[in-house]
Amino acid sequence: MTNGTAFGEEVIAQAAKLRASGLDANQIAGILCKADPRGKNYGIGILLGKDGKPLPTSPTLLAYAERELKESSSGSYLNSGAFKNEILEAVLEWQGVPESVRPNFQLLLPSDAGTGALQTAIQAASLLHEGFHTLSVEELGWPAYKVLAASARLAFQEYPSDGIASGSGVLPLYQAGPLNTTGKVPSSDVVKARVTAAHSAGVPVILDRAYSGFEFARRLAVTPTKVGAQSNSYKDLMKESFRNQLQPFIDAGVPFLAAISPTKAFVTFALRPCGFLLVFHPDEVQAKALAPKLAGMIRARGSSFEHPITRAFVKALVKDRAKLEAEHAVALRRTAEAEQQWLALAKGTPIEPLFSESYAGLFRNPKANPGAEREIYGAHLYPVFTEGRCRLNVTGLPADPAQASAHVSFFAKFLS
Repeated sequence: MTNGTAFGEEVIAQAAKLRASGLDANQIAGILCKADPRGKNYGIGILLGKDGKPLPTSPTLLAYAERELKESSSGSYLNSGAFKNEILEAVLEWQGVPESVRPNFQLLLPSDAGTGALQTAIQAASLLHEGFHTLSVEELGWPAYKVLAASARLAFQEYPSDGIASGSGVLPLYQAGPLNTTGKVPSSDVVKARVTAAHSAGVPVILDRAYSGFEFARRLAVTPTKVGAQSNSYKDLMKESFRNQLQPFIDAGVPFLAAISPTKAFVTFALRPCGFLLVFHPDEVQAKALAPKLAGMIRARGSSFEHPITRAFVKALVKDRAKLEAEHAVALRRTAEAEQQWLALAKGTPIEPLFSESYAGLFRNPKANPGAEREIYGAHLYPVFTEGRCRLNVTGLPADPAQASAHVSFFAKFLS
């Protein structure tokens, strides 16, 4: 047994102890890496720059947050109610929603970013359709889905990758962009099949949008001009993302609750502002009738008593959306840069397809071959291992080209 292999076995044993203590796979990867002076963290859940350091928190939101805190000296409840119409319009504009259907949307601002938006979406689904008893999500999805289902007293089930959720009393949850854990982007055929299934069943769906526009990030590396029939300007990419992932549900008259996370788009990991929950109903009258019920739900959840960061975020998006969108474009370009680096280094290996245009976002989750965990830990590399999979942060490559190449080659030996 080599020194690396022996070390890998020791790390696996330590990981088992941490797992038995109740820690999840993400926490375990972080703890193991911190304990290793030579460790390289590929499991970290944030955007990293080329220098290996976290991208800066949104400077626009930081400025608004500082201002908001100064205006919070009075011991009173504060919220962003005065900006209710403006923030709805700002979110719809950012997402590229056509003006013709905007009256069919309601907006909620749940606390706790995308997680809060998803939790509220699950709770609010019963306002659109009664009788749900099971939450159905795509396999290899975000582990917290199961916890969110339990907190809403729903059973939990999974459907195959690129499949559909079906069955009486089943609440479908689909991705409206890259799947958070694997990076897989739903194709137009997959979206169409899911729309057809929901329409036939007469049920609303939840659309998880953790990575708005990230499936087109690589186009931003090109000079913003027309490329054939496509445009690679930021605004056009956002509109195309909406057309591909959400518009088909609108065209078929399928109600949905789109849970949108600001975290990776605007790099707000440290500040944790509200998430956005866009509720669509094809009947404009019924859409407006939902408003007081949704408002009551958000009040019961406690999100109507807003944190100062949320109030600052609302004001920033209303008053300085262009600055936030420019910061989103920076996050997209950094992700695209990392994806292109992986694609070049992984060429001809089993993991090359994971960096095609069918995948996007911060993570990839290839299969771990037998012995992979031992060998990869033995090389002092710390991705997230779960159920025979190895989750990698694509922005985690080292700045040194030779080291980056060595890491990708090593991963490609043990992953597929």
